[in-house]
Amino acid sequence: MKILVSTAGRHGATASLAQEMARVFQHEGADVDVRTPDSVDDVSRYDALIIGSAVYSGRWLPVANKLVNRVSGMEHPPVWLFSCGPLHSSNRPVNDTSDAAHAVSVLTAISHRTFTGKLDAERLSVGERQIFASSGAVAGDFRDWVLVCNWAREILACLTAKKPGA
Repeated sequence: MKILVSTAGRHGATASLAQEMARVFQHEGADVDVRTPDSVDDVSRYDALIIGSAVYSGRWLPVANKLVNRVSGMEHPPVWLFSCGPLHSSNRPVNDTSDAAHAVSVLTAISHRTFTGKLDAERLSVGERQIFASSGAVAGDFRDWVLVCNWAREILACLTAKKPGA
């Protein structure tokens, strides 16, 4: 089984989720490629495609949206999507974005998950710090590795269930 995980992020939290998913897939015997969205031009050789994006100001990053648009115009394997964002002060994860909803629709995605992320205010640009200050977001590392690994296992179970003789 060959799986492509492609994520867009700015400061590494989304990429770390992709790496953890890849580790789970590889542990179960899958062949996994982890690539940036702008490096993906063909998905036909994969059995599954996972696309993730960091969420900034309630939006996916443009490079992730461009990948969704490219993939929607080609034959593609089953797709799973995820968003990565920090916690807001109300202790709830970032809501599903309109970009994720669009991606689910045009790719007929199996599912979309939102995972909490990591926000290190020291690594933000001046503009990002201004947005952060007014957003209600909280700095810290809120990644839930158990949820991420369990979702990767759910994806594998779904793929395995579709294989003849499995």
